[in-house]
Amino acid sequence: MKLRNFVSGSSIVLVGWLVVTFLHEVPAQSYPKLRKYPATAKSASKRPPGEVAARLPESVEFPVSVSR
Repeated sequence: MKLRNFVSGSSIVLVGWLVVTFLHEVPAQSYPKLRKYPATAKSASKRPPGEVAARLPESVEFPVSVSR
């Protein structure tokens, strides 16, 4: 098999697969369910009683200047 034929055939198959997956509609009910809480929240309850978790700021603002 020549490299040119392989590359051309592979690209045709890939483009066909992308077209099919783009046009195929998937209902929202079939999406996987995400956990309500991340896995790190579970481990927070296993901390020793005197240990406090570090808290990150909820929002950080950066000053932006329009002029150069």
